[in-house]
Amino acid sequence: MTEAVSVPRPLLEELCEHFDKIEKILATMGELSDKKGLERIKKSLKEYKKREYITVNSLEKIREALMKDWSLPYKSVFTDFH
Repeated sequence: MTEAVSVPRPLLEELCEHFDKIEKILATMGELSDKKGLERIKKSLKEYKKREYITVNSLEKIREALMKDWSLPYKSVFTDFH
């Protein structure tokens, strides 16, 4: 015998929204509690402060960025990803 419960759609949507927020919080806590994760965060912050990052505005620019020779110094070369 199968039992079913009706859940109003707005309530279900709200539960999913809260679940998503909790999942993000747990992922962040996991990253912060991991030594390698914390090192990745520190490295990323240093790169951000030095502007050692790029932004892109299309899938083609993403492909170009991934295939680029990053042994050369780089700056922000693409903007406004939509």
